Amino acid sequence: MATIVETKLKQERLLRIIEDELQDLPPLPAVVMRVMQTINDPTTSASDLNRLIAGDQALASKVLRLVNSSYYGFPRRISTITHAVVILGFNTVRNLTTSLGVFNAFDAQGRQTALDRDGFWAHSLASATAAGVIARRKGIVAKSIEEVFVGGLLHDIGKLFLDQYFPDQYAITLKLARAAKISVWDAEKTALGVGHALVGKRVAEKWNLPPSLTSMITLHHQPAFAKDHFEITAVVHAADRVARKVGLGNGGDELVPPLAPEVQQWLNLPPAVWESIEAETCQKFDDGKEFLKVAQGG
Repeated sequence: MATIVETKLKQERLLRIIEDELQDLPPLPAVVMRVMQTINDPTTSASDLNRLIAGDQALASKVLRLVNSSYYGFPRRISTITHAVVILGFNTVRNLTTSLGVFNAFDAQGRQTALDRDGFWAHSLASATAAGVIARRKGIVAKSIEEVFVGGLLHDIGKLFLDQYFPDQYAITLKLARAAKISVWDAEKTALGVGHALVGKRVAEKWNLPPSLTSMITLHHQPAFAKDHFEITAVVHAADRVARKVGLGNGGDELVPPLAPEVQQWLNLPPAVWESIEAETCQKFDDGKEFLKVAQGG
């Protein structure tokens, strides 16, 4: 009983400190916030989105570089945000803009970090790629396919926050995961009293991220609790496992977690289909390397 009480107190203390540090977390750029808000306005047009994004030249340039990257593979160059919206869809451009805002907010800027940032983002891109592949195999609607891509890309942002604002403590956490051969999530709860999923929830709420994205960030290890957003959260849960199984990137530990029973039951995919999903993920990941380079500012 004492151990449970001590763990709870430890978690409460750290959460209070996290809340203090969240005050120093840079807000997402105003243009990104406005772009996210437009999705709730049915009157918003492609030209409206173009005016918003084009007002930030650096952001507009990155969005256009992303949509013209080999990841999308369009034969003809897309030269305007309006054209990008017409070709890719409103939600895809909005999600790209949100992702770029998060990438910039957690730019380590040459600082020493415990987390392998290149490996981390490679794992995130692999998870995003796998999420899209799984969603298409399951026959999920196009809007949700776009959502799970950004969910896979950003599902581990709690790790970035812990690494950036508590680097010494997070270095100990990662060492514990490797030494004890346990997951980073379990190591976080042991060493810190709180896991990256809960921390990611706090970050998502601070930034007013959409509820569906917040669910994928918060519950990708516990999809059974994602009542309103079970399907997309289940896809990200499965995609995280695929990325680890095929060895793309670095999620902080070398374990391949089991698929949650409720996700296994819902997906109901035979072994041959999983092998095909893994192969397609690897192929699309290679195409997406330019995506990662642009998003990271390269």
